[in-house]
This record gives sequence, C-alpha cells and structure tokens, in this order.
Amino acid sequence: MPPFVGGDATSADRSPYFTHITEVVETFGTTAERRSLLSNLITYRTRLAEEGYVSGIQFINGSFVENIEATAKRPPSDIDVFSILNLPVKYAGAEPEMLAAGAAFWQATVANREHNKELLRLDTYALLIEDTTLGAMLQTVMYWYSLFSHQRDTFAWKGFLAVMIDPEADKNAIALLGAA
Repeated sequence: MPPFVGGDATSADRSPYFTHITEVVETFGTTAERRSLLSNLITYRTRLAEEGYVSGIQFINGSFVENIEATAKRPPSDIDVFSILNLPVKYAGAEPEMLAAGAAFWQATVANREHNKELLRLDTYALLIEDTTLGAMLQTVMYWYSLFSHQRDTFAWKGFLAVMIDPEADKNAIALLGAA
C-alpha cells in the first residue's frame, strides 16, 4: 500500500486509509492463507465485542497489507494490529470486582501479544482511551503511526489500514470469507 495516493505528498488522501472490515476481506482475502488470517482477526474482534469493546479503531499493518507474495515469494505470516478501544459501558463506575475481571480480560485477551501471536497469528497491541491522558494517547498513536508507515527492512514508506470496530460488520465479513 502506498503512503499516499497520487503525486502530491501533501495530499490528505494518505495512510492510514479508513475502511471497513468487509472491504478488508474483499481486498486482502485473496488466498487461503490470507483468509485464515482474516478469520483470526475477526475472531479477535468478536472476543473484544463479547466483552463490551464495541467502539474504537484498529490499525492494520505488516506484510499482510503488502504484496508480500510477489516481493518475498511467501504468504504473510501474521497481521499486525494496534487497537485503540473505548472502555466498555459496563465498566463505567463498576464495582471493584467487575473492574478486576475487566483488567484480567484486558491482560489475557486484548493485550496478550504472545498468546494472540501463537493462537491467532496476530501481533496485537492496544490502548484503552479512557485509561490515559490525551497527551499520552497522542504520543502512543504517533509512535505506532511512525512504526506502521515504514517497511521494517528497507525503511521505505508504506500505507496501512484503519478499520473501525463494528461487530455487525464483522458478521458480514465472516460471511464473505465463507463465500470466498
């Protein structure tokens, strides 16, 4: 994916490209390996939704958004995912026991990079918006933007995706994967 569209590097038509999960499936679900990774991504998103994380955004990157099959003669091995999630409504003003359960879910499922890498082939990172100040959030977002906007080996500029959290769209996307 290019870092921007057209010849004007100052154009607003640039990465991250805001899109929907169904468009991601239609555009990037071109092989069995890619459809498997997308299915894993939707499984992760479904787990988030079941816990109440139903709004936010995910930045999608890595070799998954490149034509790695042509450039490196291999399929993508995972999907890099940085999630910015709104606190679930059920945790607003919740009792300490519920907050402890929510923190355990966050650590075990949302932000457990090693577990998600092994089980789902997702390289996951996450930020809870209500859990930080605006300055810290912006610093984190800018870090991920700078990391995701360049190839790891060549440092060449590249684009990436921004996919809104939307449980209903995830259901449509999983249906698309079944039809492919």
